[in-house]
Amino acid sequence: MDSEKMLERMAGFVVHTMHQIPQLGLLPVDELQGIPLGRLRRDATRLHAVCRYQKGVRKSEISGPSDVRCVDVHPAALTDDWQRYATFLLYHEFLHALGFAGHDKTFRNLEALWPDEEARNMGKSFSNYLRKRSSKWLWTCPQCSKEHPRTRRGMGRFRCRECRAVLIDVKAEANGPKG
Repeated sequence: MDSEKMLERMAGFVVHTMHQIPQLGLLPVDELQGIPLGRLRRDATRLHAVCRYQKGVRKSEISGPSDVRCVDVHPAALTDDWQRYATFLLYHEFLHALGFAGHDKTFRNLEALWPDEEARNMGKSFSNYLRKRSSKWLWTCPQCSKEHPRTRRGMGRFRCRECRAVLIDVKAEANGPKG
């Protein structure tokens, strides 16, 4: 299945799930179905998903889904390993589309209503996956074997935060494919 159809299917699932959450009952959840979905650049490492607003609409002035130009999700989240996290990302961005612009206490309380707790907690693992996938070097600790993905060599100048041993540079290509 191509990623666009997968995103549409996921969005349908997310909207259906949102209808089951009583705290969202008075919000225009049905309008979320009309928001165009897309993918972020494949080489994005820090951004997992984004809600992009119409030109001229300030984040603080969002009135609802009609102010949203599109929601983009990282293409790596659309793989089998990360699909559950991708549905949570859509939920997160759809909350923004409903007018919850920031990440304040109200937003975090609504975000915590997503029923898949494991998916809600996959963000750090996904960030680590993206960072490792795009790294050119792995700074590896010879004592505790902890790896630190990096884009540049350390040249023996950096120490492990855990055991203070000097980190060894290992070229990332030697660590297998960057799927």
